[in-house]
Amino acid sequence: MRPKQAVTGAKYRTHCNGFPVMLSVLTHGETMPEKNEYGTAANHYVSSLYHAAIKQSVDAENLLRECELSPDCIDNPRQRIPTEKLAAFQKRIWDATGDESMGLNGCRMKSGSYFMMGKLTVHQPTLGKALALGKRFYNLLIADNFIELEETPEQVILRVNPVDPACDPDHLFAEITLLAWHRYASWLIADCVPLTETRFPYPAPAHINEYAYLYPGKHIFEHHELALVFPAQFLQYPVKQNEASLQSFMQRCPLELFRQYQSDYSLTTELRRMLNKQIMDNTASINDFSAALHMTSRTLMRKLKDEGTSFQQLKDIVRRDKAVQLLVQTELPVSEVAERVGYSDSAVFTRAFRAWTGATPRRYREQQTSV
Repeated sequence: MRPKQAVTGAKYRTHCNGFPVMLSVLTHGETMPEKNEYGTAANHYVSSLYHAAIKQSVDAENLLRECELSPDCIDNPRQRIPTEKLAAFQKRIWDATGDESMGLNGCRMKSGSYFMMGKLTVHQPTLGKALALGKRFYNLLIADNFIELEETPEQVILRVNPVDPACDPDHLFAEITLLAWHRYASWLIADCVPLTETRFPYPAPAHINEYAYLYPGKHIFEHHELALVFPAQFLQYPVKQNEASLQSFMQRCPLELFRQYQSDYSLTTELRRMLNKQIMDNTASINDFSAALHMTSRTLMRKLKDEGTSFQQLKDIVRRDKAVQLLVQTELPVSEVAERVGYSDSAVFTRAFRAWTGATPRRYREQQTSV
């Protein structure tokens, strides 16, 4: 058994309206997460992209191979996809169709639309003015009410009205559009815009566990609208980007859409960072992490529940993504991979990995390296 390591912590702060956020504090010797460590994504995304491409008469299997993905991964819900490869696949579909909606909106969104919206809005003085101009741009391009902004003294509702929701049976366009607006807004002000609610006009999907990371905050399903809700004071935040940084941001899209902005201070993200640092220490308990976060374990569990997740779920996600990375990118024996993700017994690790992915570690490695 490895000696128990100290759990590094964070300090707590709140915005002026009381919305809770986490402020990370790095101690000596710690480093921020590597920029290229994006983890893995649910199979739903690659499969939905694949079927959307097929409907647009795109050679989707060839695009998969260009991204070093096997066609066997399609409609295999147990097989997770490296996020970098997923983003590369989406970018190729955008290029092949010339349509950033990939036929899922009922109205073509020509390639370059998102970038042009950025060019128009990045020079605005505040987030509120930037969002208003972005709304105007897309409503001229797509439909009069494609984007709506409803403001009250307390909150803002950014509402998306797809032209033809029937064109998006897997809700992929709905998910990506919300991500695109939230990630861009956060990037503009160099701070994560906290979501008090995200509203979805469809039932909770099978991959709902992804939502705690993609849309931190409260999720409401089977709502009458597709929308992001956030505190109104963020409209007054100054835009901190420029045309040069916009070019860099857009070049990284759509990968940027699948990760939270680096200044995200949700409790979920802070705890994931802490778990990543302590991944080999299987003795660290929820009590250790709650103490490091200056709260009781009961409070930690309640706050994670409010964000749509749990301590065990986050622990499993961190272990799963690290295990997938080690199996695919290294030749370490399974026993060593197990140890590196906190399992002293490789048989227990194998059972857990099969539950996460539907395959044993050896079989998963074979599937990925045979591409």
